[in-house]
Amino acid sequence: MWGPDDRVLISDFSSVQAVAASSWFVFAATTHGLLIYDRVARRFRPPVTPIDGYPTARVRGAIADPSGNTVWLDLGTGLGYVRYEMDARLWTPGSLPSETVDRTLTVETALASAPLADAMRAAILTDKRLRTYQFTAAAATPDRPEIFFGTNGLGLVRVDKQTGEWEVLTYGLLAPGVGAIATASNGIWAATNARPGGGIARRGMTWVAGDLSTTRSSEGSFLYSRSLIIAPAQLWLATDQGVLRIDTSTFESRLFDLPDATCLARGPRGIWAGTPRGLSLIAAADRVEEVGPSGLAITSLLAVGDTLWVGTNQGLGQVLPRANAVTTPLELADRPSMRVTVYALGRLQDTIVMATERELVWRNPTTRAWSTVPLPLTLGTPTALVADSGGALWIGGTRGLAQADISSGFVHVHPVPFEVPAPIRGLASDRDFLWAATDSGLMRIQ
Repeated sequence: MWGPDDRVLISDFSSVQAVAASSWFVFAATTHGLLIYDRVARRFRPPVTPIDGYPTARVRGAIADPSGNTVWLDLGTGLGYVRYEMDARLWTPGSLPSETVDRTLTVETALASAPLADAMRAAILTDKRLRTYQFTAAAATPDRPEIFFGTNGLGLVRVDKQTGEWEVLTYGLLAPGVGAIATASNGIWAATNARPGGGIARRGMTWVAGDLSTTRSSEGSFLYSRSLIIAPAQLWLATDQGVLRIDTSTFESRLFDLPDATCLARGPRGIWAGTPRGLSLIAAADRVEEVGPSGLAITSLLAVGDTLWVGTNQGLGQVLPRANAVTTPLELADRPSMRVTVYALGRLQDTIVMATERELVWRNPTTRAWSTVPLPLTLGTPTALVADSGGALWIGGTRGLAQADISSGFVHVHPVPFEVPAPIRGLASDRDFLWAATDSGLMRIQ
């Protein structure tokens, strides 16, 4: 079983229910987890979320130990208080100790003590898109003339009582659901999706530092994302609207008219894009070329050298160098059992690997023979494949995350919701971590 040292979940922490402050830290209880802001280092610690024991009940108030690294969360009548110790990473239910000073502060009292901030309330609570929010909680620090406010959409706000200066301490994703991820040299990009049911929900791109100390976001207009790749100074994103090319410095974007794009791959000839209607190539000068046959549902792509491997609803195909059509590999032409939907493609060193609904299939690079291993039902439908820096193969699914050894045929599943918070939508790996895009946020696995 994974523990707190093994994985961390980054989600949407913009809606704050309670705030507490000590000499060192500010604790913000949000809808999806507990934020811990280090006032000395001026950076966030890794958040504490439901997979770490964060309560699912609404938090009504928070009280911090003035000199320690402990916070009590008030869960309301009938549930009482729960205590969290940072150093031990331990949750303990129980009542508030009598010697603890109740430092809860109402928003009205906090604003009364900071009249300059009260006068600037409208400016503080308006974002770049002119959406307005409200203060939901407040906490004064014991050693400085500053107040930390919680909001219902902006996260934490720090206000200097004497000067009226404020700082929005943005942290987390734009929405809980992550549809696609891609690693960069110093962090990872995550594309968040709109919540099911529509409404005015935030979504877009978020950059997360590898140490999880900072995040940076830009909102988008797409509803969902399916695949993300990185080119020099650019992000390419497959969305319901089409394929977006995003400049990483300015966030300016261009949309290519390939609606309901499902997958992307980068090769020597350009950017390959799959849709339910076929395969396309975005070549030089932004020219979009269709690759036959038309009407073929593309489910996954993998570029290896000059060859593009193509997962479809009719099996595995390939686009050979200088070819302009998807063809079936010769060694699979006489295997009708392999003409099934390929849900994910990956590469384990020099071995091509694919996942169908019930099997993990790989190709011997020397003999070109294909072998199979059954996938456990506890994985659900496969969604992603990636090899980590240590050579382990990981398979994402709708019901868990699995690690596979193709030489022995052993597949171990970390199930939802006990070790993985929600269905996996994408996987990525760097030299230090495995990253998983889930419907509940971005998970970093040690």
